[in-house]
Amino acid sequence: MSEAGFNASYALKLEHVRQRLENEILSLDPQLLVSHPVESYAQRLDLWERRQSYHFVPSEISRECEEITAKAGLRGLELYHKMLLVSLIKNYEERERHHRIPDSIRQLMPGEFDRILAGMEHSEDGFYLHGNDLFSKDLGLCRLKLLPCGSEIVDLWSGIPRSTLMQGGVSQLIRETMLVSRMGGFKPLYESHWDRRLVRQFTAQQYDLCYVRIADLLRLNPDIKGMFGSSWWFDPQLEDIAPELLFLRRTPVANGAKIFHVGPDAGVVRDAVQFSKKRKALYESGKFRPSRYMLVWTRADMLDWADRFAASEKQQASREASEHRV
Repeated sequence: MSEAGFNASYALKLEHVRQRLENEILSLDPQLLVSHPVESYAQRLDLWERRQSYHFVPSEISRECEEITAKAGLRGLELYHKMLLVSLIKNYEERERHHRIPDSIRQLMPGEFDRILAGMEHSEDGFYLHGNDLFSKDLGLCRLKLLPCGSEIVDLWSGIPRSTLMQGGVSQLIRETMLVSRMGGFKPLYESHWDRRLVRQFTAQQYDLCYVRIADLLRLNPDIKGMFGSSWWFDPQLEDIAPELLFLRRTPVANGAKIFHVGPDAGVVRDAVQFSKKRKALYESGKFRPSRYMLVWTRADMLDWADRFAASEKQQASREASEHRV
């Protein structure tokens, strides 16, 4: 796939993968794709696209998954979901017409699709089930519910949970109420999500580029009020426990973003300790209690930063060009 769209060889590749999957599915149940058309399945997912999270599974989809499993087993369901991804990739250009996507993000889509197709050759059993977050993210990308922005992926329609107003006492209630008032509401905002498969882009420089892409997206979509994300990464305790991770909030906070306490949960504890012996030891000794924090960056503040960043990059490039000429 080129940046401009599908070429003939890529379309042929997609058709080859689709045909192979179809043959495997038909060997398990010759009528499965007739009784459960992939296109119909995708349309029902799209009905919930804007208002729900990328991993939300409608009850009618859950029932259909049970029916497919009864007819073709879990292997059949996974093959079906692979075929769903291929079908969505094949229809990408049509879906993209309904979105305003900047070139800086559009050019990342081919790489995501190539990765998703390549993963079908070596994925572990159970990967292509709705309970697997990585599959949900791949499905969200193919549906264009999520977009790749480099270091993180972004949900195109989300909102700040109202429950966070009461999680940090009166001070947080006042600060968050003022911020929401300034933005004009709790939604819609872009919501950022990290994917462990993006670990090679886990650097301060790459995060700045990620923020630039999100700003590009904001410019094309004036109805979006800003962006937010929630993680243990924004926990103030990291200043002492993991100062090497402070770059994750340095640029946003230095340029107007606000951080609010959300609270502890099992997922945030798991994520905070699983890849660090130091943090795990501190947790087990009671010296580190991971908690989730939410970072909110308003549209105006993010775009102001992006303009300054672009000007700075242009000046730097000009200086380097001058030094090279000398």
